Amino acid sequence: MLLLCSSSMFAQNMLKKWYISGGVHAVNHPSVRGFGEGLTDGDNWSFVPPLSQISVARTLNRSFAVDLQASVGEIDNKRLMIDNEYMVLVGLGLRYRFANGYILKETSWFDPYLRLGANYHRMPYRGLEFNPVVYGDDGSGNQVPVSGVIDVWGDALENGAVAQNDHFAISGGLGMNFWIWPKIGINLEAQYVAVPAIKSDYIDFFQAKAGLAFRFGKNDRDKDGIVDEEDECPDTWGLAEFNGCPDTDGDKIPDHLDKCPEEACPNGEETDEYYCEEGCKKMKEKPVDPIEPIEPIEVIKEISFNDVLFEFDSSVLTGDSTEKVKEAAAIIQSQSGNYFVDGFADSDGSEAYNLNLSRKRAQAVKDALVKEGVDANRLEVRAFGEQYPKCTNETPEGRACNRRVVVLERY
Repeated sequence: MLLLCSSSMFAQNMLKKWYISGGVHAVNHPSVRGFGEGLTDGDNWSFVPPLSQISVARTLNRSFAVDLQASVGEIDNKRLMIDNEYMVLVGLGLRYRFANGYILKETSWFDPYLRLGANYHRMPYRGLEFNPVVYGDDGSGNQVPVSGVIDVWGDALENGAVAQNDHFAISGGLGMNFWIWPKIGINLEAQYVAVPAIKSDYIDFFQAKAGLAFRFGKNDRDKDGIVDEEDECPDTWGLAEFNGCPDTDGDKIPDHLDKCPEEACPNGEETDEYYCEEGCKKMKEKPVDPIEPIEPIEVIKEISFNDVLFEFDSSVLTGDSTEKVKEAAAIIQSQSGNYFVDGFADSDGSEAYNLNLSRKRAQAVKDALVKEGVDANRLEVRAFGEQYPKCTNETPEGRACNRRVVVLERY
């Protein structure tokens, strides 16, 4: 496997489809022992000068990109103590980008990614066999290896595999891009390369790369003809006049600013029934016909028949009411003129019911006045139901106040 670490001034993202980087690379064979032992020791690395590695990548979507990488150069395999051999590593890779709009912003200057790759690897091992080590006497009584492979750590490499010149290798690692300018960056990668055919880590290695990165190309994810860099709604088909955002209801207000995007209501439109605001219809309050007030009259006697005079839902006078009726009758008989007997009700019940109830109450008072000697022709019954409340209908006391009959001079 290949661990790859890269730093780029600008990373490829959905705003630029294509990406290319190039620079230097280095390999480390000894540190695969123990997976990282001596990884930071510079003596374990074999460095290749600039323009020895190149990567070309293309974005697939927000999160994924594919790439083609190539690394060449004369290197040392310091684990097997092989010097100055020409190495080639060419492979296809799949990247998962963290600057995808879900984890980091797509336009983030910091653009890390994971990479997996499949590679062609050439290194002239010339049929090196990892057979069991055979030891012999060096003439001084010391046992030394006569055949087989001993690495720089003194370990015997003897699994029976044979290292040819050409191999299939797999790689995996981490990259980081740092975007400093819109189209230029620095790329650092580190990855681990493994050769499955050897069945051990004998010729595996770490590779580190560093270089300049460049990105270019335009993208239009929603296919509306407006490139994503200039599209305010890059994932939704839209109109040029709204910078790439849609206007579903056609009211000249783009959907992201329209609180009612499926109901056309252009700002400024107004009728007798509604006006438009933020793309929505706002209904106007219907004008209420004013109630024509009854002309002021001189009240001869006003008797408020509250809960003492009328119980709830009743038009029968109580005992206390009789005395008030007698008092009103005496006043009417002492005066000339005719009179209204006006009935009112509270708001409990339907409007029609309360109108009828107020009429019954007024009629009950008229009948009582006639019984006390008032000429019936001088009295006219009127019913107003819930209209003209004297008190609030929100409390029991207020509703009792509104269950009343008023006697006043006819105008």
